[in-house]
Amino acid sequence: MYELILDSNARRNLRRLDAKIQTQVLRKLRWLCKNCDEYPHKALKGRYKGQFKLPSGDYRIIYTYDRHAQTVEVSRIGHRSSVYE
Repeated sequence: MYELILDSNARRNLRRLDAKIQTQVLRKLRWLCKNCDEYPHKALKGRYKGQFKLPSGDYRIIYTYDRHAQTVEVSRIGHRSSVYE
């Protein structure tokens, strides 16, 4: 199982979400940490090149992962309409 790391921006994003959405996002992140090696990561382009997106309902989680260190680091969490701005 991979270790989950939320940077300060992701923590702030998460705190601003409704409690129901927070639970949904955290459940999805726990799932990713358990299934990281099998998950077909979706790479981003442009400004977020080198990072990946994980959908959680209408929200998106922007993250990187390191197979060697077995970590998933989240940099941003937000609604799909504004998370990439």
